[in-house]
Amino acid sequence: MKTIQWPIMVALCCACAWAPSAAAQLQPTHPNLTFAPLTGRALELDLYLPTSGTGPFPVVVWIHGGGWQSGARFPIPTFIIPLLGRGVAIASVSYRLTSQANLYDPLPVIFSAQIHDVKGAVRWLRANAETYNLDPARFGVWGPSAGGHLSALLATSAGVAGAEGDIGGNLAHSSAVQACVDYFGPTDLLNMTPDITTPPGGASHDGPTSPESRLLGWDDPGQGIGDIRANSSNPNAPYPALVALATLANPVAYVDAEDPPTFIAHGTVDITVPIRQSERLRDALALAGVDHHYTPVVGAGHGGFPSAVHLAAIDFLVGELTGCLSDLDGDGIVAASDLGVLLGAWGGASVPADLSGDGVVSSPDLAIMLAAWGACGG
Repeated sequence: MKTIQWPIMVALCCACAWAPSAAAQLQPTHPNLTFAPLTGRALELDLYLPTSGTGPFPVVVWIHGGGWQSGARFPIPTFIIPLLGRGVAIASVSYRLTSQANLYDPLPVIFSAQIHDVKGAVRWLRANAETYNLDPARFGVWGPSAGGHLSALLATSAGVAGAEGDIGGNLAHSSAVQACVDYFGPTDLLNMTPDITTPPGGASHDGPTSPESRLLGWDDPGQGIGDIRANSSNPNAPYPALVALATLANPVAYVDAEDPPTFIAHGTVDITVPIRQSERLRDALALAGVDHHYTPVVGAGHGGFPSAVHLAAIDFLVGELTGCLSDLDGDGIVAASDLGVLLGAWGGASVPADLSGDGVVSSPDLAIMLAAWGACGG
């Protein structure tokens, strides 16, 4: 297990740099690719390919923020664009928002539609990897705020039936990712308000108009996250179902040793999402022995990170997605110990051992490992 904690100083005035510049809007290589033709309006993604290199390219899925109720996949923020110069493609995806109840049918636009959509995008990208020169075995994810929540949930919930869904089809392909960057994402929705500390303080998340309450569909007068928490032990309907839904939305609930390496960054004076929400994920990853980097950005609020944080996140993703794929034990060489790890996961869906990205550890993964035998590659 590797745990790195980097406190980084930054002035709150940097928050204005969070939004992408209108003058620097990079155009996708392949815009408006439909990955799920839902009734009302298709779900789409924009794909950006590196301008150099031969591929197949690793890909980072970008999930925008906006409290699950606003935001858009275009334009992508300028701070993620350097991935392209380092040989990593970017897929910026759309997902159903809680503010779009009349745009999509037949599924309700409350949770878990959002994670179903993101997983559908990942499966579509894997199914079409050859067409777009992508490497199906090297997928990462990165998102801020609500996008950070969905990124972390995508990373920890591979194979969880309630989180997978069937959006877009391609169910023979895995929705797993091999690396995750979570920027200040919520985790335990029922404890958003209890996690607030003073300082820095913050507004209550308990009422029916909060983004979290709307995400769970408990947003009429007298309802809300606080009502669910107060009735968490109430055996009467609808509370057991609401508690189960909040648990399904919690990436911490699914953390295990097979989860991908994760980079977490959170501002120490964030009054929108309490930093304890990220600490909950950090603690669970540490307990499970998952490689993780935790970055409390001292003085930062809800975003506004300095370039050093973004560059560290990019270095992390590039390192995880372009490194030694078959070196499962991390000792720098593909050898018998790695074969032992692969055979121990045979027939399952272990993320590290699924070298081919097809969702099961089997003969294609063995072939990839044997081709890299004695070296660091594959």
